[in-house]
Amino acid sequence: MAQNIIIVSGGRLGDAAFFRESLDQLADKMLIACDSGARHLATVNLEPDVLIGDMDSVSEEILANYKRRGVTIVRHPADKDFTDTALALDYALDSDPSRIDIWGAQGGRIDHALANIFLLIRGREKGVPIRLMDDYSEMFVSQPRSVFDHAEGCLVSLIALSPEVRGVTLLGFCYPLEDEALSMSASRGISNMIMADHAEIHIRFGDLLVIRYWKKDVMPEVL
Repeated sequence: MAQNIIIVSGGRLGDAAFFRESLDQLADKMLIACDSGARHLATVNLEPDVLIGDMDSVSEEILANYKRRGVTIVRHPADKDFTDTALALDYALDSDPSRIDIWGAQGGRIDHALANIFLLIRGREKGVPIRLMDDYSEMFVSQPRSVFDHAEGCLVSLIALSPEVRGVTLLGFCYPLEDEALSMSASRGISNMIMADHAEIHIRFGDLLVIRYWKKDVMPEVL
């Protein structure tokens, strides 16, 4: 099975050139489109290896063409308990990958975006790095130790996804922490910055969302 699995959902993709460049840097990869995510792949002249969902956004003509070209179609009923992105993540985790990147999982509907963020917890539980990706940032739930190399100047925000994250230690950051706690209801972890060529995040307990922005001068709107 592929070491790198890329899941493409139907939300905001962002800069298509950045998306294609990021995919081109990965070897041994499998592309999974979640229903309408196939249109994002089409914008960069790619087709999925696997198409998953209830197919309410894909025409029968496109499905027939995919089948002819050897694309695996995993069709689910429209009346289902889980989102297409969650079903695609299940499929990906069953494939024993080294890493999973999810694109097109943000923007638009806040309920879907939040559900996708909480899906990241499953990566920590399974020991498989999972990231939500776009042209602004990467998001992931920290393992007990997370490392950044050659990311000096990048903005990083930390948000507790569990009621409390304990034992938070930050090394190489503008605002360091040592064995402290972050709570879900506080904004203390927003807008820190990596100040060293090598930086680390350590935690002892809890689910900590890490958001790293690629460039300090390219940011989405601030609320």
